[in-house]
Order: sequence, then C-alpha cells, then structure tokens
Amino acid sequence: MKVDLTSFNPALESIFSNPNQVITLDANLLIPPNRSRLTKRGFDFPTFQKIWLDPIFVAFPELAIHEAVYSELVLPSVKSYIQATLNITPSPLIIHKDSTLTPTEKMLKDSIEEKIYPLTKYDPLLTIPTLYS
Repeated sequence: MKVDLTSFNPALESIFSNPNQVITLDANLLIPPNRSRLTKRGFDFPTFQKIWLDPIFVAFPELAIHEAVYSELVLPSVKSYIQATLNITPSPLIIHKDSTLTPTEKMLKDSIEEKIYPLTKYDPLLTIPTLYS
C-alpha cells in the first residue's frame, strides 16, 4: 500500500478538528487483533480494552456502530463490553438501526452494500439478531 504524504486526509483531519462528531466504527476496531499464527505473545481482551477501547471512548464521545456490526461481535468479552457501554445512561455509543432510515437513506445503504460486498464478503441478506437478545 502506498501512503500519500503530500496531502492531508480530509476525513482524519475532520475527526481531529471536531472529535465530538458522530464517528461510526466498524467491527474490526472493536475486536482485539489475533496474531497467534505469527507470534506466541497474545493480546488479551483486558489489555486491548485498557490501551485501545477505553481511550477511544474517552477521546470521542459520539461513537456509533451499525446494528449489523453489533451482530458481528461474537467474542463474549467484546459483546459484554459493548453491551455494558450500551447500558450506561446516557450511553456513549449510538446504534444505527435500519428501521430508522428514510427510504432514500435505505436505498443509499443498500446500493453501497451491494458494491462493497464482493470486496468484504459482508452479506447484508443475513438475518441480524436483535441488539438485546
């Protein structure tokens, strides 16, 4: 991968200049990395929480995930952390739900998912379990 150092990344610049905006996270930012096939030294969840998750939730007060991302969190430790975060009042985590989309937003979401599916193997047609099941 080539990194262009001649210009600023406008999205990253926006996050730094306005950390209070809603920032939607993908599942890969919430799941501890597994490098077991490369090293004997693991990365346990308490360490990941301490050095990655907790600081992100402190630095960015308007984090969000889509309900499909919630369903991707299968590790009990991650699911428990996110559920505990959702149980805080007010919750520091926003859940984007398909049921709240306008018809135009739904059409845009569906068209983007259709284009990224071949690259990500994300199947939008899979049933999404409810958030509190």
